[in-house]
Amino acid sequence: MGQLLKIEVIVGAVMLASVSFGQKADPFDLHVADYRLLLSRKIQTEVGISLAQRDQLNKLADAERAKAMPYLKEFQKTHSSANDLQRDKTYQGFLAEMRSKVLAVLNPGELKRLRELSLQSVDLGGVMDVIVSTRIGMSPSQLAKARQVFSAGIQRSQAIITAVNNQVIAQYNQTKVKSAAEAKALNATIEKQRQEGLKKHDPELHQIELETKRQIEAVLTPKQLAAYRALEGKPYSLK
Repeated sequence: MGQLLKIEVIVGAVMLASVSFGQKADPFDLHVADYRLLLSRKIQTEVGISLAQRDQLNKLADAERAKAMPYLKEFQKTHSSANDLQRDKTYQGFLAEMRSKVLAVLNPGELKRLRELSLQSVDLGGVMDVIVSTRIGMSPSQLAKARQVFSAGIQRSQAIITAVNNQVIAQYNQTKVKSAAEAKALNATIEKQRQEGLKKHDPELHQIELETKRQIEAVLTPKQLAAYRALEGKPYSLK
């Protein structure tokens, strides 16, 4: 499945932190930049992260992990759904804190490039964000229409993914494991079969991706589309 429907829309809060060299970060870049892309060494290189900055980012990640892990272990004892975690304010607070600290390590030029790559990573999915849509001149009605189209595409794709997941999991509903090792092996088997099942639907999922992208493009004027592509900056292969 392509990038438009595969990656969630950027919805980070605007951070007002200063960055190195005493320069002020662009609030728009801070809003859009997805710090998670910096997990990739390729992206770090493209953004221009130095070895010193990389060390600083690693220390930040270690410190945040040390704070979050004890909470997550307790959380998992009473919650089993990933959706519960996404709605948990404490966990989201850890993520927001990490995001703020990571982006504060970057200078304005690096932050701008990360913003460009962040938009490229979601393709036209970025126009679902109200700040981005306003920046390129979309009206509220255009934004509502684009979100409607995007949501419909997500629902079509998710229906296929859910069907595959249910089909795979149904084979093991009555399976009992006797140890952590057996549970780990079973989970690996399920994941392998799930990926194989999804691969069979790649053409169908790709077609939904293309149709959704064309429909979103149709919502935008040529000027708005050009403005969005300009915000994406120099094309870069994220794979």
